[in-house]
Amino acid sequence: SMSGAAPSVPAAAAANSSSRSVRNTRRLHILPVSSEPCSGDERRLELLAPGLRHKRDTKEPIKTGLFIRSSGHEFIVVKADPEESVLDAETDYYVDGSPIKRLEKVQFMCLWDFTSADSREDVSALFTNYIKPHLITGAEGGDSASVVNVGEVVRIKDLDFLTYVAEPAEDMGIVDKNTLVYVDWDSTPEFDRIHIVPFQDTLPGAYQYDLFNDYLKPYLTRNKYTRFTVNDQFTYQGVQFKVVCGEPNGPARIGRNTTIFCEGMLHPSLRNLLPPDLLEQLSNLPPGLQMLLLNTEALAGGYEERLIEVQEMLSRRRGLNNDTIDRLDKFRWGEQPVDSEGIQSQCMVCLSDFAAGEEVRRLPCSHVFHASCIDEWLRRCTDCPICKANVDRAVRQY
Repeated sequence: SMSGAAPSVPAAAAANSSSRSVRNTRRLHILPVSSEPCSGDERRLELLAPGLRHKRDTKEPIKTGLFIRSSGHEFIVVKADPEESVLDAETDYYVDGSPIKRLEKVQFMCLWDFTSADSREDVSALFTNYIKPHLITGAEGGDSASVVNVGEVVRIKDLDFLTYVAEPAEDMGIVDKNTLVYVDWDSTPEFDRIHIVPFQDTLPGAYQYDLFNDYLKPYLTRNKYTRFTVNDQFTYQGVQFKVVCGEPNGPARIGRNTTIFCEGMLHPSLRNLLPPDLLEQLSNLPPGLQMLLLNTEALAGGYEERLIEVQEMLSRRRGLNNDTIDRLDKFRWGEQPVDSEGIQSQCMVCLSDFAAGEEVRRLPCSHVFHASCIDEWLRRCTDCPICKANVDRAVRQY
C-alpha cells in the first residue's frame, strides 16, 4: 500500500536551498551609541570583534538599526549593504564617525511637488498610516531601532518624507520609544508663476531641441523638492538657467498650479552670473561702485576672470585696514585751493557731484572721491578704481 504523506526533502538539500537565498553583507557601517568612551577605529573594531563573530557564526540577518552589544559597549548598524544579509569573511567593516545619540525629538515633513496630487491626508493620518509603521521604536534594550538622517528624504508608500529637524541637533540619530515624533505637511509656498531663462552661450547649436521638454522639465522632475528664489541659477546637461522672476519672490516650490515660462534668453554678464547672496551684497553698494565692480572692459580676459575677481572682492574683502585708510589725505571739498583739488568734479563711486563741505579723500594717484564711498571700496580692494594704481603700496611704501 502507498502512504499519503508528502515526500520528505533531505536535510542537506534544504540547507543548501536556504543558503542560496541568503545574501552576504558586502559593507557594514557601525557606530557607538551615545557617548561611549571608545575612540579610534582600531579600538572600536577590537571591542566589536566578539559581537561580530557571534553574529557571523549564528548567521543572524544584519540590517540598519540593529544593536550590537559587545565587550560591555553598545553599537548600532547605521548602514548595511545589502539589508537583511549575513556576515562572512569578505565583509568590509567601517567604524569611523562620531558616536550616534538617541534623539529626544524628531520632525518629519511630508513633501509635495508639481507631480503630487492635490488631496492631502490629515496630519494625524500621516503619522498613523506612514511614519509609525515605518519607524522601529523597540523597547529599551531591544534588538533594533530606527536610524534617521536629518535632511534625508525617504519614500514611504506613495509619499516622500523629509527628516526636517532633530533634537539634539545632530546629522544622524536614533529614534526609540522615548523619542517625541512630529509630522506635518511641508508649508513651503507654491509659485503662481515663475520665469526661468537659459544663458544664450550655453544653448546647443548643432541640433534642434525643445527647451522645456528636453532640459527644464527633466531637471525639475529630478529636483522636484528644490526651493527657488529669484536670481537662483542651475545647470542641466550643460545648459545654464536663471530664475529671473517669480510670484511670490520665494523661496517657494514649483507646484501643480504653477505656470512656468521659459521664453527668452540671457547674455552672459557679471550681474546675471553672480549668485543671489553676492547680488544682494552688490545691491547695497553705491551705484558707481556697482558699475566699477561690474566693469569688464579693463580686463582682456573677459567676464570669466572678472567674475572670479568680483566674487573674491565681495566675499573675502581683501582690501586695506582702517589704519591704512586713515593715513590717506582727507579734506572738505572747497576748503583747499582749486588747483590742488584737481579737475574732478564728480565722485566716480556714487556718480554724484562734489558739494561744498563734503568730506572727500585724495588717493596718492591724485584721484578724489567722497570719503565714505572710497573707504568702502578700499576695504574690498587695494587699487584705485579709476587708474588701478596700488594704494596700499603707495601708502606703506613697500
